[in-house]
Amino acid sequence: MAEYISREIREATEALAKLIRADKRYQAYEAAAEVYEKDPEVLSMITEYNVHQAALSEQFAHEERNEEMIACIQKRIDELYESITNNASYRDFIRAKEESDAFVQMVNAELEFFITGRRACTHNCSTCHADCSSAGK
Repeated sequence: MAEYISREIREATEALAKLIRADKRYQAYEAAAEVYEKDPEVLSMITEYNVHQAALSEQFAHEERNEEMIACIQKRIDELYESITNNASYRDFIRAKEESDAFVQMVNAELEFFITGRRACTHNCSTCHADCSSAGK
């Protein structure tokens, strides 16, 4: 079944996407992602992390497991994970992604409101309005 979006909706969606991409939160996310994805230290750690994950999987595939080897590999995986997640470019990327995602969620909530006329429940009654879908419950 072929579904089509009208030209008007496509143009409005494209205009909205341009506004989102121009927003400082989205641009900060894009910049942070580029730094993170090109950080040689992080790339090296991620490569090593993936190699150790594969080695760990291989160890678990054996009927007779070498528990000492497994513990050693797991220790290194944990160290790498800690190093990756404490890396400045990773932390900046995650923070920028969370801010960009929150912004896009706000846009989606507004779109939903303009479609349905109702605000989504925030589960925080102090933010409720008369148009809250939970009002009167």
